[in-house]
Amino acid sequence: MRLWTALLIVLLAGCSSTSQNSGSSLPQTAKIDDKSVTTDTMAYRNLAAVIYPRSFETGGVFRVKATGSLEGRVFLNTEYDYRDPRNISIVLSPEIATEFEKKYEMSPEAYFLKKRILVKGQLVQVKIWFSSNGKRSNKYYYQTHMRVSSLDDISLMNATVSTVG
Repeated sequence: MRLWTALLIVLLAGCSSTSQNSGSSLPQTAKIDDKSVTTDTMAYRNLAAVIYPRSFETGGVFRVKATGSLEGRVFLNTEYDYRDPRNISIVLSPEIATEFEKKYEMSPEAYFLKKRILVKGQLVQVKIWFSSNGKRSNKYYYQTHMRVSSLDDISLMNATVSTVG
């Protein structure tokens, strides 16, 4: 029942969001294999917030605006500032990042930067604690991550995908 509630919230959030580019009240979507997939990052963020601390298997189309890495993990971000509430961080584990580099002879950061990608993964909200002088403070914020579990779950968008809405 809670899952259906979460999906309903995502649907309603997508229908009420506005696109800065089009001025339309319709959610941003992409058409993939004759199916519409939302590209509205706030819909993903809202779903992650509703199901927190659990995760949800989903997919989406995103433009990678910035990248980063920490302890071998690679982060492909949909916003220039990873702390932006609209940001979705697509997370590649150290194992997947290494596998990617071996296969493509290029880092995932360089390969995916400024490109549209199709991703399948576990959507989860993550609590990020601030620290001061090496100690965790009592302040935190949330990030929305999509954790990729296989190299097959992330790819560049091809010419057959069209934007709708």
